[in-house]
Amino acid sequence: MANGTVVAPRLESRPEQGKSLGQEIIDSIPGMLLVVGVAVAAYFAAPALLKYPLFKTYLSLKNFIIAILLGMVIKNTVGVPKFCEPGLRFSTILTKTGIVIMGAKYSMAGLIEVGVPALVAICTFLFGTAVVLMLIGQKMKMPTSLTACLAAGLSVCGVSATIAIAPAVKAKNEDMSYSIAVVLMFGLLALLVFPIVGKIMNLTDAQYGAFAGIGIVNSAQVLAAGFGYSEGAGLVAGVYNIGRVIFLPFVVLMLAIMAANREVSEGGEELKINKMKMIIDKFPIFVLGFLLIVFMNTAGMFEASEIKQAKVFMSWAFLLGFGSIGLTTRLADLKAAGVSGFFMGFAIAGIKAVLALAAVMLFF
Repeated sequence: MANGTVVAPRLESRPEQGKSLGQEIIDSIPGMLLVVGVAVAAYFAAPALLKYPLFKTYLSLKNFIIAILLGMVIKNTVGVPKFCEPGLRFSTILTKTGIVIMGAKYSMAGLIEVGVPALVAICTFLFGTAVVLMLIGQKMKMPTSLTACLAAGLSVCGVSATIAIAPAVKAKNEDMSYSIAVVLMFGLLALLVFPIVGKIMNLTDAQYGAFAGIGIVNSAQVLAAGFGYSEGAGLVAGVYNIGRVIFLPFVVLMLAIMAANREVSEGGEELKINKMKMIIDKFPIFVLGFLLIVFMNTAGMFEASEIKQAKVFMSWAFLLGFGSIGLTTRLADLKAAGVSGFFMGFAIAGIKAVLALAAVMLFF
């Protein structure tokens, strides 16, 4: 999902106070042009790289992955001028728009066929990972707030889940930074490693999509890794991603309750939780848009030409969104997790990825 406030500044699409909408649009133009330039460069670079054996056989980099990596290279070498920053605030809107339009690629029957096993796998890995991490954190006597942030970030959907749980457990900026850094570091490595693993293991699109959807936690990285393998794998990964996002408020609520109980048991201050408000506030509204498009497609409301155009629109929404995410990701900030955070986070995320691979090969 969107980059976080600590590791990669969360660029909101809301206009600044005191500025007119017209001025906001004008201020956003330079950054938007930069994002378009990164997206177009990635679009043409992907087929060009396939001419070389390394990229054709082993390191297949599709345009979605290249957009993120190219944006990161620019951000972490020459840097992004300050006057371009307002135009980079739309990464969340772009990726969510792509997910909504992606609904035109599904019928209800197809969504159910993929969605039912997806929900079973998602529930198992999401809630299982969250509970295990909370127990490990308690055994290691890690602060409750840090444990909850890590559990949310490494179980649900990375940055967004960390931000969602933080207020409920009174997390410090360092707790959020630690969790977000671990999630993003593993996700960046996964963008390169997962497609290679998929080819070595000869995974089908359905298997690889499930593998990416379970094994990677950051939404943008799930989609980039999925479509980086094939369109079919990307669509399956998209369903898993939506499933995880739907469960976000429930996992966050569970973690908040576990954190509150731990604080009381250890003699700390009781954390107040408004359960219904948390579920309503954290529910991802864009998922309803995705389901609406699926219903419309199932009802035959789209022509074949319109579905074809939707695919193009979806692809460019993702490509622009991923480019914007790359342009706001600073590698220097990823050091926030420290050495211990690096090893702990990668160990947990790595074990989860291996178990996900084993599950999809056995049951899908």
